[in-house]
Amino acid sequence: MDEQKLLDMFIQERIDMLLTKLSKMCPKKSAEKHERILQAEQFIDSLPDENRELIQEYIERFSDCLATEEPYLYRQGFMDGIKVFNLLRKL
Repeated sequence: MDEQKLLDMFIQERIDMLLTKLSKMCPKKSAEKHERILQAEQFIDSLPDENRELIQEYIERFSDCLATEEPYLYRQGFMDGIKVFNLLRKL
């Protein structure tokens, strides 16, 4: 495993840990929000096959995009933190 893959693995693990912590701190979805989600799922399921597949593909691509962006943003934030630390050390 090369250095970049190892770093990506550590970052993904850290993101997963933070998301788990966040989900424990956030209040559970209200019954109203849960009902809205069910309504949306039922609506999507009731669409004609072509439209339903288009919507599902859009949701998958959107999720994939977010999954790609999170580690990148975390890595950049980590690198920014190192830069600030080095700058403060020089003061």
